[in-house]
Amino acid sequence: MSRWTLVAGLMLATGMTQAAPEQVPLYREIKDWVVACDNLRGCQALSAPESFNYNPLGLHLQRDAGAQAPLRLYLRDTEQREFSPLLLDGKPLANAAALQQVNRDGEALLMAEGASAQALLTELRNGEQLRMDVKGEEEVQVSLSGLSAALLLMNAVQGRVETRSALYRPGTRADSEVPDAPQAPRLRAYPGVTPLGEDESRAIAEAVMSQTRSQWSEEDMDSEPEAEAFALSDHEALVIIRTWCAAYNCDFAVFRVDRQPPYAEQDLQLEPLPLDHDGLSGWVSYEPKTGELAYLYKGRGIADCGDAGSWRFDGERFQLASFSTLNRCAGGNPGDWPELWRTAEP
Repeated sequence: MSRWTLVAGLMLATGMTQAAPEQVPLYREIKDWVVACDNLRGCQALSAPESFNYNPLGLHLQRDAGAQAPLRLYLRDTEQREFSPLLLDGKPLANAAALQQVNRDGEALLMAEGASAQALLTELRNGEQLRMDVKGEEEVQVSLSGLSAALLLMNAVQGRVETRSALYRPGTRADSEVPDAPQAPRLRAYPGVTPLGEDESRAIAEAVMSQTRSQWSEEDMDSEPEAEAFALSDHEALVIIRTWCAAYNCDFAVFRVDRQPPYAEQDLQLEPLPLDHDGLSGWVSYEPKTGELAYLYKGRGIADCGDAGSWRFDGERFQLASFSTLNRCAGGNPGDWPELWRTAEP
């Protein structure tokens, strides 16, 4: 029996009012904030205005599951200007000294962690707007509308409601009652296969493209489709057809077929993405050295929103290896979307 199940049972038996933990993965938009929690109950809250207006200033909260997991708070300016004084509802931010400048993947951020982040968050959640005082610019700001509800949701997902370290409305429950993070699903190993020769690859790709054309062809397609074939095993192949492209996304059709004529189509055996996402659109690729099938879909050209996922082939089926998404186009860094599915290597 998992600790999450045990905790839920104890709450029912003792009449505790705290609800059972939310189901994960979870993605929810609350006013000007987005909450995303992965399958290991690690949660993020990101500032993302409902208006979809571009704003270079972004606030990002992150906390893993488990009693000892610290809160991390990041403030980023995508314009990468020198950080200016911070104002909360027009007044200097009292806990601004808790923010230390760090460099992560070549980007300058302001960061606070642990007790310092908690103190800063306590101040922020009582405000309406955090603004960086950049001379001549009014829109370098973060709306705090929805922040308190976002924190309550993170608490609920991680079983922290009414604990001493809850992000909002802390109580008297000991932090030792917070459940541990669940174990990550372990991927099965990719067995590998000898790649297709050039002639066999071309023959399979052309035949499958011809045989399946009625499934994906449209009258107004402006360009000729292109297909690639890859060996999955000594008797099966994967065929990826790029059917047409728009400004920054393309449509694809993906097939699993026999390697021998008439190249009969087989079930792709693809584990579904969380939250009913479709996937396999935007840009699709397969890496035969690792058995990884992947896609990336941009919500708009600057890639500040969208979704991406990958699967690992185990010789029989494609196991879900990763998934990230951000529906709100919030002006963040390209492809920097919350991760909703995490796995462990074999």
